[in-house]
Amino acid sequence: MEAPADVTWKGYSVAERDRRWTAVRKAAGEAGLDCIFVPLCVDPMQLYLSSDSKRGVRSDVRYLTQMENAAIVLPTDGRAPIVIDDRGRGNNWIADAGPANRGMRGSWSSAMADALIELGMERARIGISGLTRGTYTHARANDGVINYSSYVEVMRRLPNATFVNATDVLGRVRFVKGDEEIETFRRAVAIAEAGVEEMAAVARPGVDAAHLYSRVTVRLLELGSERHDWAMNLPDRNTNPPIGRRLRAGDYITNEVSAVWGSQLAQEDQPILLGAVPEEWKPLIELQRQLWHESLAVMRPGTSFGEVLDFISAFGPKHGVGTHVTCHSRGLGNEGPIVTPRTVGPNVRAVRLERGNTFVWKPSVESADGKHSYVWAGDVVVMEGGAEALPKRPVDIISIT
Repeated sequence: MEAPADVTWKGYSVAERDRRWTAVRKAAGEAGLDCIFVPLCVDPMQLYLSSDSKRGVRSDVRYLTQMENAAIVLPTDGRAPIVIDDRGRGNNWIADAGPANRGMRGSWSSAMADALIELGMERARIGISGLTRGTYTHARANDGVINYSSYVEVMRRLPNATFVNATDVLGRVRFVKGDEEIETFRRAVAIAEAGVEEMAAVARPGVDAAHLYSRVTVRLLELGSERHDWAMNLPDRNTNPPIGRRLRAGDYITNEVSAVWGSQLAQEDQPILLGAVPEEWKPLIELQRQLWHESLAVMRPGTSFGEVLDFISAFGPKHGVGTHVTCHSRGLGNEGPIVTPRTVGPNVRAVRLERGNTFVWKPSVESADGKHSYVWAGDVVVMEGGAEALPKRPVDIISIT
């Protein structure tokens, strides 16, 4: 992938903004809400969070405004929203944003309460996104993501309003990507694949592991990716350059090469072996390739996650191996539903796929004796006939001898 002359993200169109706002208003109205309120969220830099989680903290407000640090009240009746940010600056989506220091007390809580009152929400049903962990978004935020003290002050200012958790109301809309988002996601995948190509070109016995990590990171950035941690396992997991480690013959490098373009997060996983592939691995690699392709055909609109997971589980006994899958939705931050071998509840099994869902898909196989396992993973988008694999590279291990 060649680096374009200008890798600066220009933002989504106003038509994409209107698509999102219309869908959110419709979903909120059907839930009996008078508005969707995304309040100030916690400062991710003050928390010990992964890069995915940091992006996810403020993902709702970025989805609705293209702003990193803001709050928004979006009425369901079609009126223009009120947006508050830290400096009161608009963008191509938001012509006029109020500063956080507006209002009597010059604080986020005062500005947010004033915005709700200005829109006549004193006795309204107000849907709060980010209040709790969601099924579709904030899936790893066990206690939600909003700033508690400012939220409590808003509730105090509006004692007759009803505040309702609406994390899944907004999350359900975000789960289905529009055409602009899908095209943007495709570019993020291409950037991540370029990172994989760089890793394969550089990884050799004797190469400093920190140099390898840095080369891949530079490649992602020069193609326009936002800065985002990615993981390289040697086998210990590293999301920063691993200092003091040189690659050795026989090293098995697994990874999660992540790129972000236009807020869409892609992840490509490519096993690399510094040596010849052992004979006992080859049947697993071939079965994993088969499982990858066959499982994508099952992922059609209307199919539940439960049905897809049951297909994965049934594949193993037919071929004398163990099978499971890990996946999570792609988009702004590490979205849900989160599927791992340990965390699949009935709420996730009940979720049905729709055209425009995007995932990183990681089906894996394990030998009958449990000694060996193998996974190759990449990004997919659900289309009418099943999930389309976005990676262009073959579903295979890279052997460097």
